[in-house]
Amino acid sequence: MKKLAVVHDKGAVHPMEVHGALSGTASLVFAVAPTPTARRLLPLMERIGDVVALTGDHETDAEALAAHRPDGIVTFSESMLPTTGALAGSLGLRYHDTATLERLTNKHAQRTALRQAGIDTTAQRLLRDEEDWDAALADIGLPAVLKPAWGGGSRDTHRVDDGESGRRTLRTLLARSPSTAGFVLEELLPGSPDSSFGDYVSVESLVLDGVPHHLAVTGKFPLAPPFRETGQFWPADLRDGVRHEVLELTGSAVGAMGVTTGITHTEVKLTPDGPRIIEVNGRLGGHINELSLRACGVDMVRLAGLVSLGGSVDPPRIAPDRVFWQYNNPAPTRPGRFVEVTGWRDACAVPGVRRYTPYVRAADPLDGGVMTQALDLVGGDAADHAAMREQLARVMDLLSFTFDFGGETRRVPASALAAH
Repeated sequence: MKKLAVVHDKGAVHPMEVHGALSGTASLVFAVAPTPTARRLLPLMERIGDVVALTGDHETDAEALAAHRPDGIVTFSESMLPTTGALAGSLGLRYHDTATLERLTNKHAQRTALRQAGIDTTAQRLLRDEEDWDAALADIGLPAVLKPAWGGGSRDTHRVDDGESGRRTLRTLLARSPSTAGFVLEELLPGSPDSSFGDYVSVESLVLDGVPHHLAVTGKFPLAPPFRETGQFWPADLRDGVRHEVLELTGSAVGAMGVTTGITHTEVKLTPDGPRIIEVNGRLGGHINELSLRACGVDMVRLAGLVSLGGSVDPPRIAPDRVFWQYNNPAPTRPGRFVEVTGWRDACAVPGVRRYTPYVRAADPLDGGVMTQALDLVGGDAADHAAMREQLARVMDLLSFTFDFGGETRRVPASALAAH
C-alpha cells in the first residue's frame, strides 16, 4: 500500500476526514506543524497513522519524513503550502514547484503573473513600509483594499475609503505583524448588481498534467463587512453565459500560475464588466469536501490524495439535482469570549436543514478583528435557490449567540452578527 504524507496545521481538513477518504488505499504519515492548534490532534493522528512532529528546521524535518518513505505529499492548510513544497522538493515528490508556490501564496506575485499573461488588469501596489503609501494611493485611488501580501482567511484585510485612515491602518498593521512579504494596496472591484446572492463565486478545479478540469462553480452568500466569508452553495446561481466566462477565466488563471497537478480553489468576482480574478489558491477550498460529499457523493479529499500519489484519476461529473448549502455564522470583530448558542435544535428542525456543527465551545476566546472566523456550520438542501433563501432566513431567526465582551454579556441574534 502506498504512503501519503499529509502536512497538517490550522485550517486543514480534520485528520479523520483524510483517514476516511483514503482508508484501504493509502497509509498516512502526518507531518504536524509546531503550533498548539496542530499538536492538539497528535494523539488522534498517532492512532490512525504515523506522525512526524515538524520542528521548523527544514533539513531535520525532511530527514524525519524521508524515513517514512512517502509516495506522495499533500496539504489542506494554506499556511503550510510553502513547507509542503520544500519537503516535496527534498524528497523528490510531485507538488507545486517553487515558482508556482510563490505565485499561489504571494498576492503581489500572483497579480503580477496574471497581468503579464494578459488575464487580469486589477491594479495593485506593494507596500514595504509607510513611506510607500502616498505613491501607492496615487496609483490605485479609492476605494481600495489593503491586505497582507501573504495570508488567507481575510486576515488583516481592510476596505480603504479615506487616505489618512488607510495610512493609519497600514501603520498599525506594520507595527503588529511586520512581514518580509509586505502588504498590498489593491483596486476594489465593484460587485455586479445582477448578483442575487454574494457577488463572487469560487471554482474547484482538478489539474491533471497541467490541464484544469473544472469540477464545480460554488455560489457564495454575501460577505460580512469588511470581507468575512459566510458560506456557500452548489450550484451557483449563474446564467449559462456568465458561468462559461467564469470557467474560461479560471482556466487561464490556473495556467498562468503554472499549476501542473492537484486541486485548486479560484475565487472570482462578478463585476458589471464581467468576471475578474480575486485569487487562485493551490489547495482545496474550505468546507468544500463536506458540500461535495453531501451534494453528489464525490470525496475531494480522496481526489487530492490520489492525485498526489500519482494515481489515475477520472474527473468526476458533478451535477446536483437540488441546491446544497452551508452557512457559517461569523464571529464578532470585537474581541471577547463565547458563552453559548441557543435555538440550534429548533434550527435543525427546519425542513431541509441537515446538520448543525458548532466550532467554538463555552469560554473559548474570540480574538476579534476582520479575519474570517466561523462560529458554526449550518448545512441543508432545498429544491431551488429561492427555497434555500427561505430556509436560511428561518434558521437566522431561530439562532442567537451570547458573548462576554470584557465583562459585558450580550446576546446577539444570528441575523445581526455581521454588524458586530
